[in-house]
Amino acid sequence: MIKEKIHIKNVGALNDTGIVELQPITVLIGNSASGKSTLMKTVVLMRYIFKRICIRAYLKNARIDEKIFYIRFRDFLRDDMKLLVTDESFIEYIVETPNNHQYRVAIADGKLEYDDNMPSQDIVFLKEVWVSEMRSVIPTLASKGSLAKNTSLGFYFDETFDDFKAATDAISHFDLDYVGLQFDVVTGGNNQKKYMVAPNDGGYNPIELRNASSGIQTTAPLSAMVNYFSTEFSFKKAQERSIISYLFEKDLTSKYRPDMEMADMPKIVHMHIEEPELSLDPSSQIKLVNGIIRQALYNTVDGRTVNIMFATHSPYIVNDLNLLVKAHDMGKDIEGAHLDFEKLSVYLVNGGSVVDLKLKNIHYINTDRLSQDINDIYNRYEDLNRKDA
Repeated sequence: MIKEKIHIKNVGALNDTGIVELQPITVLIGNSASGKSTLMKTVVLMRYIFKRICIRAYLKNARIDEKIFYIRFRDFLRDDMKLLVTDESFIEYIVETPNNHQYRVAIADGKLEYDDNMPSQDIVFLKEVWVSEMRSVIPTLASKGSLAKNTSLGFYFDETFDDFKAATDAISHFDLDYVGLQFDVVTGGNNQKKYMVAPNDGGYNPIELRNASSGIQTTAPLSAMVNYFSTEFSFKKAQERSIISYLFEKDLTSKYRPDMEMADMPKIVHMHIEEPELSLDPSSQIKLVNGIIRQALYNTVDGRTVNIMFATHSPYIVNDLNLLVKAHDMGKDIEGAHLDFEKLSVYLVNGGSVVDLKLKNIHYINTDRLSQDINDIYNRYEDLNRKDA
């Protein structure tokens, strides 16, 4: 397992995060506009740059002149990140490999700093996935078929929509256990796909996803993508697109002398999810996240690693993480899920900074701050009672 940490200054609402450790499950919680999504977008930016550095190192080790493979970080800034990352921004991302080698990627004074002198045994192949909070649009947009081809709602949504389409090309059926439903892809004329949901108990006939409740419309695409990247996504095809097609394009195949097979690279998927709980009741929120953790950590295939990072407003989800940690410590599980405390990070994003909520000595997440709004309502209620008396 690789270890990662990031330090961010002066990016949007983030003044200084301090060092943020990224684990297989990393959770950000905070108020609206606190910088949660900005932090995640900064993480995915640096992970993507590191992916490009790994590809560059692989080609360099395969006797391909590295000068032909440039990495310009501004080429990877999308949508609002073009404005949020300025010459005053500082971003430092550190990766430590299982061989105890550290690699530093930094953006400072408007320049990218990195070292691509990387032995083959340290090279990993990464897939970065973004699941947009705007995914509730997907069922309606997908129902338009070819009419939706030229529709764009920004880079991050477009990435989400493309991944959903790839997921439902590969997987035609899966369960939505958190709400007692099943999801089916039905292909009609002209290969037009319909997305159907039906209750497990047969209580009513299948309906199209676009006609389902808002909670189902926002979470079914998320579930499809978690299933896809855990089991069906082809790293081989992705590697061919990233490396082999590049060599053909540059007419460099005759110089290609790899000292490791692409199939031998460790394979890691990073999924970055905005608000997994959208439009779900608290009980369903908890079941959904339990299912995501179960799938990502314990039900993957071909040796791949799936890491999850998500931003949330839900104190229910964060409190449930304590239950999963306790289950792991006792050798049990909750709905098939449990969570090693050492593979979890939970941060409160607030006031431009980041606070670690883990109490490491007792394997517990401090959720006291997440109850402040409820406490304030109770205190104001009691004040009114006293004034009435």
